[in-house]
Amino acid sequence: MEAEEYIIVFGLILIVAFFLFPSETISGTFCEGDYGKLSNYDVSVQNGFLKVYLKGEEIFTAKGERIFVRKADIKYSISDECYEVSIREKPEKALYLFVVGIILIGIAFYYIAFLRYR
Repeated sequence: MEAEEYIIVFGLILIVAFFLFPSETISGTFCEGDYGKLSNYDVSVQNGFLKVYLKGEEIFTAKGERIFVRKADIKYSISDECYEVSIREKPEKALYLFVVGIILIGIAFYYIAFLRYR
């Protein structure tokens, strides 16, 4: 195998590692009037509504068992007017594995297609 092929294989290994990297679960309990952070997420409970924001954008809204907005996979349960929220996400370093894998494969294909046989 030549160097470019090793780079492509290494890039594929990094991409597969991203998918095998375990997700982490962050959770917390929020009652009426509470506001807090779970990692990068802002969570608040007001007027019985559970609202979750990511970077200023509302990604989840629920009241009791009824869900109004669901842009992310967020699990919650309600008891005694308090919500227990659980969010699963990949750690940020896992995303770097994926991005570096894509970049390596792109560089190898660019080299093979445009530079190697000139």
